[in-house]
Amino acid sequence: MKAGVVSRTDIPEAVTIAREVLEHLDSFGVDVQVETDTALALNVPKRNADLGEMDVDFIVTVGGDGTILRAAMLMHDPETPILGINLGRRGFLTEATPREAKQALSRVLEADYSLEECVKLSSCCLGHDGAFPDSLNEVLVASSLPSKILDLRLSVDGEHIIDIQADGVIIATPTGSTAYNLSAGGSIIAPGIPAMIITTICPYSYFRSLVAPPTSRVTIELLKPKADALAIIDGRSHTALKPRSVMEVWTSPHRARFIRFRSFYDRLKRRLAFQRVRDLEERLHQS
Repeated sequence: MKAGVVSRTDIPEAVTIAREVLEHLDSFGVDVQVETDTALALNVPKRNADLGEMDVDFIVTVGGDGTILRAAMLMHDPETPILGINLGRRGFLTEATPREAKQALSRVLEADYSLEECVKLSSCCLGHDGAFPDSLNEVLVASSLPSKILDLRLSVDGEHIIDIQADGVIIATPTGSTAYNLSAGGSIIAPGIPAMIITTICPYSYFRSLVAPPTSRVTIELLKPKADALAIIDGRSHTALKPRSVMEVWTSPHRARFIRFRSFYDRLKRRLAFQRVRDLEERLHQS
């Protein structure tokens, strides 16, 4: 069996856990490849492998959701299963705590887990050279200047839905429905439902969110002749959009796959509990 290891390297605890992961997999005779920056941090240069070239059976990430999003965007086979060990703040996409890491790895090697398949989104800007990477969470179109609203035209499958003023619009996957989409007031969608969620950010209108089937093609047109914007993929890939640009978003043929030991609703319960704590902390700070 082959495995890949990707870790945050700016947190000493993450490097320590990544080393423990490597040693544990070694003890079972697993052929382990280590992402370049992680290999340097662990001082194992002979294990070094570019994330975009890893040919493995599964990948272990040590960090938070950002580490998973980076791996999902850059890894060689987008459908390689991911086991996330959480050292982030929310860690909704992760599955195990550092304390559970060795047990989780043993269960993976014993094939004692389930696989959760997640929809990804493809997108492009008409007339723009180069393709955007697939998104696991969301495609965001937002103003390039803070506090500046956009005039947007939203269409689905060529059918005009609404012209709207808003800070931006999110096209989210079910996986991303509990991320920025949730904060913006969008619906939560369970992973087993192949859909996309169109959610406007601070709209100057009654329109808030729409769930569309996976066969849909969503079009976002910038209407102001002098207002540019940004297309942001999973918070990582940023592309400037010229005035009058037209974005299209559709379901990718690729899927992300996650190694799971718990149900979606158990993870959702922890995510919502975390948000309640955060809201309480903010209210206490403001008072």
